[in-house]
Order: sequence, then structure tokens, then C-alpha cells
Amino acid sequence: MKSNHKSLGKNSFLLIILVSILFFFSINSIFFNIILSQQEIIPLGDSLRTHQSENFDILDFWEREIERVNNTPLALHYGENQSIRYTNPFINKEYILNAQNIYFDSPNWVNSSPETIRIHGYILYPNEIKAINPGCLIMHGLNADIKDVFELTIPYLEKGFIVLAHAHPGHGKSEGAKPRPENLYYEGEYNESAHFYLTLCAAIQGLRVLENSTLVDNTQIMVTGESYGGLNAMWLSAICGDRISGLISYIAIGDISKNIKYPSKLIFWILGKSATEIQDSYLYNQLLRFDPKYYLKSPKLPPILWQIGTNDDFFHYSCIKGTFDAVQHENKFLQIFPNEHHGFPFFENSTKFFIDYILNNGTAPPLVNITQTTKVSGMIGDSLNLSIKVNSSSQISSVMVIYNRIDIMGSCWQKVYFNNVDNQTWKVTLTPGLFDSNIDFYVVVNVNDIERIWFSSNIFSGGIIHSNYFSVFIILLSILICIPIVLAINNKFMILSRLEKDVNKVVKKKVIIMLIIISLSEILAYISLILPWVIYEKGGVTFTHIYFFNNLFTWKLFIGEIASVLTSLFLVIMFTFSILAFIKPVITGFFKLIYPTLLLILISLMPFFSEATNPETLISNFGITFPGMGPFFMLISAFLIIIIGKWESNLYLKLGVKKNKRVQNIKKILTTLKRKIFKIKLI
Repeated sequence: MKSNHKSLGKNSFLLIILVSILFFFSINSIFFNIILSQQEIIPLGDSLRTHQSENFDILDFWEREIERVNNTPLALHYGENQSIRYTNPFINKEYILNAQNIYFDSPNWVNSSPETIRIHGYILYPNEIKAINPGCLIMHGLNADIKDVFELTIPYLEKGFIVLAHAHPGHGKSEGAKPRPENLYYEGEYNESAHFYLTLCAAIQGLRVLENSTLVDNTQIMVTGESYGGLNAMWLSAICGDRISGLISYIAIGDISKNIKYPSKLIFWILGKSATEIQDSYLYNQLLRFDPKYYLKSPKLPPILWQIGTNDDFFHYSCIKGTFDAVQHENKFLQIFPNEHHGFPFFENSTKFFIDYILNNGTAPPLVNITQTTKVSGMIGDSLNLSIKVNSSSQISSVMVIYNRIDIMGSCWQKVYFNNVDNQTWKVTLTPGLFDSNIDFYVVVNVNDIERIWFSSNIFSGGIIHSNYFSVFIILLSILICIPIVLAINNKFMILSRLEKDVNKVVKKKVIIMLIIISLSEILAYISLILPWVIYEKGGVTFTHIYFFNNLFTWKLFIGEIASVLTSLFLVIMFTFSILAFIKPVITGFFKLIYPTLLLILISLMPFFSEATNPETLISNFGITFPGMGPFFMLISAFLIIIIGKWESNLYLKLGVKKNKRVQNIKKILTTLKRKIFKIKLI
């Protein structure tokens, strides 16, 4: 038996090492070469395609078209006053809004009947109404309603504004065509078929309503809106900017063509087309009438502030640069929220700061000038040194650089504080991570941390930062994965040493088959991450698990600070399960069933929660959702491991090299009971 054991050890050692290394490099090949390269990188200033622009200027068009809108009588009708209870969902604070119903007319499409449509809205009054007050036009998002934008009204009401919030055409109680793919990705004339035209006409009429109010100071009117309303606010301010004091665009940005590079962005839901279905002609035809970038070159444009998240679901953050650069004057400011999506809390105080700057001769938001960017190579890799000057009339409490390693899966935007060198100069050094990566960054200046008043610079590219940690990381990861697997496989062959030589050969082949199947099943689990997990019925839109890593796992508002390491934690758990699959396959397999099963249930229930079957909702553009192959591949992987584990256990029991613990436990219980019963009888 001893000689057999020695022979077995010599013959199997190379096999153990070979299986372990093959498994390790298979996993790493999938992980590093496929998963980590999923995010496409394009320069911040570039668009996907070059427009062959026809001789068309949207501003020239509206110079003529606005006459049609201005000649449309408002036919104002003021309704009853009422108090509306509104609870801010982020801070759970309740407000009582003093409101009055209002109706006014707006032009329909050209050559359409009826010629005008009735628009419904609310006039919202501050607690203290003066003889004359500043005014603000606030517009809601697509397929939303007036009450969905009440959150934006709060800072204006607290500043004493008279606020008009109206429903877009085809929304709420407003008449007109409902937004549908055929009038959003329109193919006819802009002023005869585009929903954008209707909403912009209604916005112009809303501005006229405020100008006609005896309570509103016509020299102090601001415009804002969220999402679709933010687009309308930019369009309106470009056309009527000489009548508007200031503009805040909330969760809306321009340079729309760049989004075609990112097919997971939900702007395709608006158009009802997938990225591959967008025609080249759209970019130099319809888009010239839709993209705010072409409006923002207007000399009439008032001072503007954009408030948008880096992870906005509709607009990619790289579009911010093209939008920002399109504005020709210097009164343009940004507040970019790291890791936030299509809506976020705590924007109010920066909004009030901007209002004071516009209307009350307050201090201007701080301006950031990057004076030096240098890359230095050292023992740990490249370091990015930044030096900036901040021009601010307000006291600066801190300055941060917000950066993201954009080609690393599941990477969050992180912050590092600058060191203050003198009154205006600040410096910071960004060190490399574990991998070579492209870095994008922007600078945040906190005017007052307590009041959450802050503004940001534009977004810049730091280029590729090389890391010397990578080799060390690979070696450590190899040790952490290979050694436990080698020991587990060696233990399995050690068990075979108890068998006779002839039986050993047969069983050895079966064990090798088991090891190969376990390795393949684990590779299958990793492959599942790059396969579709969510498939939409229409439009060819699919979400892989990489989308979850990059968009959902990084959502700090709902996940918290753990979001920055959640993807890494998920992968550590996967690697741990990969090791345990060779040690305790049955138990590991059952644990591996939990995650894909829960997601399958959630994906299957999504159509009921999202109202995708309701043709009135935006999500219905792409129909209901179906689970893709990803979760099923992960389930198959888990089931294979369970089956192999059961096969292995039964094989060992059959050969007598492993005792049935369940039978042993039952025997122990029976023996204990007998002893107790026997003692009772003796007593």
C-alpha cells in the first residue's frame, strides 16, 4: 500500500499542478482580457461620427418661428387656489405648497388641427408674496407630471419666487400629442412632427405667462427643468435668453451624438431605437434640431449652471465637455455629482447660491484653472500631479479631485483632497491602482461644507496611468487561488491511495473527469458575466452583468460607501467559491444558486413593477424584459458542481473510502438514546 501511495503521488503531482494552472489561467484570461476591457474609451472631446452638417442653423429657424408662438393668444385661465402636500423622497421632509391652477394655450404643430392646444399648470406662491417678485419657469421630465418636479421648486419658493410649473403637451391634463418614438425619432418636418417642437412652444408660452403676471418682475425670471425639462430649459434660454436672467439645467446635458457610443444609455428609450438602428442621417438632420449643443452657441444665452451626475442613466458624463464648450460666454458653471444617477439629493443650497449670484449681486461660483498636469514614473508606477488655481470671492473650505479609473470594471468615482499651497494654489498627487488604467477627473471646490455649497470644474482626461502593482497582484492572486486548489486536488488523490491498484486506476480517471467538469463549470460562471442578463423585447437593448457592475453596484445613494468595493467583493466571493468548489462542491453549488435565482425572479417581475406593458409609459418603447443567458449559465454552473459533488460522494461511499456521516450521526443518536433508556430502566 505504501509503494502504491508513492507511485500515485509521483504520477499525479504534475496532473494536479496542470489542472490548477489551467483553471487559474482560464479564469484570469476571461477576467482580465474580457471583463476588465468592457468599458469603451473615447477622448472626452470626440464624438463617434463627424457630422456632415447641412446648411441649417436652429437659431436662425427660431428667429422666424418664434413669431408664430408670440402671435398665439395665451387665453389665460386661473383656477382655484389649493394647498398641496409634498414630501421630498430623499430627505423625507414634508412641505405645504400654495398653488393655483392655471390653463393657457400653446401652438400645435404647423398645419395641424386644432391649431392650439390647452396647457395645464400650477402657479406656486411663496409664503410671503410681495408687490413684485422674481419668477421661475420649471419643467418636468418625459412621461412625468408636474408633481414630479416639485422638488426643484423648493429653493425658489424659499427665495421668494413666483413659480410656474406646467405639464408638457401630452402629459397630465395638458392637451396635445403624447411623446412616442414616432414623434421623438421623427422623420418629417421638425415643426410638423417633432414632440420637441411642441414642448418648446409650450415653454415659450409659459415664459410669456410669467411676463404677463403683475406679481412677477420681468427682469428677474429664471428657467430650470429636469431631464426632458432640462433640455427644454436650454432650448428656451438660447432662443429667449434676452428675457431670462439665469438657467439651471438639472440632469440634462447636450452633445447627444456621443451617447451613441454608449448603447446602454436610456436616451435610446426616448428615441425608441437601439444604437445600431440610429441612421447617419439622424446626426446631421434631426439631431441639429434636438441637441442642445446647437442651441447653446446663442449670444442670447444667460448665465447657466448644469447639475448632473457622473452615472446619469440617460447622458454619459463625457457629453458634459462638448456641452460646456459650446457656450461662448464665461458665465457657465458645473456641479457634477460623483456616482449619482438620474436624480440626487442636496442640490438646493448650490442652487440658492447661484440664484443669489444672478439676481442679488452675490458672489460668483468659484472658477478652477488647472495650471499644471504632470505624470511622474516611480517604483510603484505612474503618479499624476495636479496643480490648480481657484478664483473665488467666497471662503473656500476644501478642494477635492474626483477621479475614476474608467476602464476598470465597477470602478467608482473617488475623491482625494488637494493641499493648499497658498491663497489660490492647490496641489494633489494621484497614485496608480492595481492595474494600468485611464483616468478621468474633475475638481470640486467646497465653498461651505456644512451648507453643501460647492461647484466643479469641467471633466478632464489624465491619460493612461501605468501601475507596477499588477505583477505583484497576479502573483499573490495565483498563490491564493492555486495553493488551496492544489491541496484540495492532492487530498482527493490521497484518498485514492487507500484503494487497490486496479480499482485505483478506474477511480482515478473518474476523479480527473470530475476535476475537469468542476473547472469547466467555474469557467462557465465567469463567462456568464459577459453574457446578456437582461433583454428588452424591442430595440435590441441588452444588459450584461458588466452593466450591473458599472451602473448599479456603484450607486452610492442606495448602496452606501460599500459601493466603491462592491464589485471587488463580488469577485472575491466568486474566486472563493471557485476554490471551495474543489473542496466542498455540494454545499458550494447550493450557495452559488442563490444569486442567479434571486436575479431571475427580479428580472421576471420587472415588467409588472415597471409598467412596461402600459403603452402610456416610456419603458413600453422597448417592451417587457426577459432574462438573458447569463443567469442561466450561472445556474447551470452551480447545478453541475452539485451533481459532481453528489457523484464524488456516492463514489467514495460505494468504495468504502468515505463513511456516510448521515448514517453515522443517526447511529450515534440511537446509541445515545439506548444508553439513556437503559439507565432509566436500571433506576
